[in-house]
Amino acid sequence: MSKILVIEDEEILAEILVMGLGADGHTVITAGDGVAGLEAARSENPDLVVTDMSLPKMTGWELVEKLRADPVTAAVPIIAMTAHTTADDRSAAYAAGVSAYEKKPIDMARLKAKVTELLGT
Repeated sequence: MSKILVIEDEEILAEILVMGLGADGHTVITAGDGVAGLEAARSENPDLVVTDMSLPKMTGWELVEKLRADPVTAAVPIIAMTAHTTADDRSAAYAAGVSAYEKKPIDMARLKAKVTELLGT
């Protein structure tokens, strides 16, 4: 299947995402902050990134902008996960370059459907 990078600073949620997405046959790698996530995206060549938008060391918005500006990662689909759920937050995430937006708490079935849609699998 595909390689998915999950960038999430809450370890329990990261583990849930690894188990849930891994159960569908995906290889799931994780990073716990924005800087580590950017490095992992550049070195691991994921097929998809799922990122929290409230991260230590670099916000998700900054991370997405950097991923979109880098030719190596510019075309990788990105799903934003966030507790910031206002219309302005959603607009800011799409303006930064996310492909999809998922509010927390995460609905795993809905997230998996978005992963399938973005990966075309």
